[in-house]
Amino acid sequence: MDGGRTGVEEYTLSVLNAMLKQNTADTFVLFANSRKPMQLPKIDAPNIEWRTFSYSNKLFNTSLKIFRWPKIDQLLGGINVLFVPSVRLAPCTAKCPIVVTFHDLSFVRHPEYFSWKRRIWHYLMEPKLLAQNAKRIIAVSKTTANDLEELYKIPNEKISVVHSGVHHNFKPVDLYSEETKKIKEHYLLPEKFILFLGTIEPRKNLDGLISAYEEVRRKGAEHKLVIAGVRGWVKESFFERIKSSEFAKDIILTGYVKDEDKPVLYSLASLFVYPSFYEGFGFPPLEALLCGTPVISSYNSAIPEIAGRWVTLVNPYDPNELAVVILETLKNGKQVSVSISEQILQKYNWEKAGKETMEVLKNAILKS
Repeated sequence: MDGGRTGVEEYTLSVLNAMLKQNTADTFVLFANSRKPMQLPKIDAPNIEWRTFSYSNKLFNTSLKIFRWPKIDQLLGGINVLFVPSVRLAPCTAKCPIVVTFHDLSFVRHPEYFSWKRRIWHYLMEPKLLAQNAKRIIAVSKTTANDLEELYKIPNEKISVVHSGVHHNFKPVDLYSEETKKIKEHYLLPEKFILFLGTIEPRKNLDGLISAYEEVRRKGAEHKLVIAGVRGWVKESFFERIKSSEFAKDIILTGYVKDEDKPVLYSLASLFVYPSFYEGFGFPPLEALLCGTPVISSYNSAIPEIAGRWVTLVNPYDPNELAVVILETLKNGKQVSVSISEQILQKYNWEKAGKETMEVLKNAILKS
């Protein structure tokens, strides 16, 4: 994984840390299992108890799926409620309520954007059954809540929308500092560039972005295109597509970007473009805005709900429209006000997410 946390890991630790600080009288039992040596996250709180196990995950998951054993609450020595921060097998006894977070249902809406291995994994994890068995469900956006109702027929009253937070370290950087200069050199960043930052996978619509970028260059723009992030499930033909472009030398692939370096990339970019086909929430547009960079994103899924008031929305299936909007935005220059950062941090913060998540957990206990 090139180091770095996944989005689910970031969500889990961020919302957990918020709950720990706000609920010091409650004890949080943390479950971890792996036959391989584990590097547990450092959580500085007196009200946690680790329960670690060293079972083979393949055998453990097989037993959970086929035999519905062991029951997680019994394995942990008895708990009031089980919080499952993402889709996975989690059988419990009837007396232990389950609260699960759904980040999106992209694997149902758009299975074509996933490799066959990921499609099988989602099938084996039984997300629909998990949603049906859960006492309460947390959806990170109204879009995800609507998908749960439509695709899984989950009653609306069972779902609570709790928006995720955005970290305060995303803010404009000193563009002329030595640290910024080092990071710029490390990732071979040009003077003027359009930025995409995220996992390189079909769902992110990078083929469409490249087509739009080529049209932008033909219209006279001098900016280069920086595609930053790790390679996910994507065919080799995508990279061949870049190599064959008439502007191939101006399309830069940075690979993995450290979390602490992301604010520099956002701040240096003239424009951030995120033309994803589907998002359950969408962190990068918010992060770019916090760094003072204008954003173009997609008029679909959760993007209009989460960031629509602050970004320019386009049809992700129309590269020509995207190209026109990119050119217009580059001509206008940066226009992201400080007040937008204040609005974002007020609406999307982990303290608020932790408080609302804890309310859902306690409600599940009371109604079990």
